[in-house]
Amino acid sequence: MTERPRPSRNEEEYFTLREAELIKTRHREAQEARRRADREAHFMKCPRCGVDLDTDTIHTVSANRCQECGGIWFDAEQAESLLRSEKGTALSLFKSLLRGVGG
Repeated sequence: MTERPRPSRNEEEYFTLREAELIKTRHREAQEARRRADREAHFMKCPRCGVDLDTDTIHTVSANRCQECGGIWFDAEQAESLLRSEKGTALSLFKSLLRGVGG
């Protein structure tokens, strides 16, 4: 039987560093995959009860509404649209939303 030559110190360092890089890369990929899966699982779900949200347009402003708990949610774009609308439009939107929740 022939004896295998021992790797040199440089070879050991190279393979140790290479393995550490691969582990780091796989860890990063796994974290990214988990983040994507979490995002997909929560997309258009009510933050309060987890039921699917419906999108309603009221007075030209879009809002996400939960049919289960009655929550009304605005994302950043919807909130900006509401803030850009005229004062009377925003007030009538909130009145309409409150009538919908109470009625």
